[in-house]
Amino acid sequence: MMRKWREISETNSCWNKAADDELVFVLLGRDVAAAATVRFWAQERIRLGENQPGDAKIAEALAWAEQVKKGNE
Repeated sequence: MMRKWREISETNSCWNKAADDELVFVLLGRDVAAAATVRFWAQERIRLGENQPGDAKIAEALAWAEQVKKGNE
């Protein structure tokens, strides 16, 4: 799970991998729609064949969504 400070400081973070002119979208953990949105994103990546259910990227996203959900209850 990435925290703001880590996302900025780690070379291989999604934020730092984005091209300078690439559009990005940020979800805040306090957003009550964030967990459901990330779960949908994970399911859609799998449906489109971009990831498999056991991929680390998917597992990390779903763990993030679960943590965010608990924080918003």
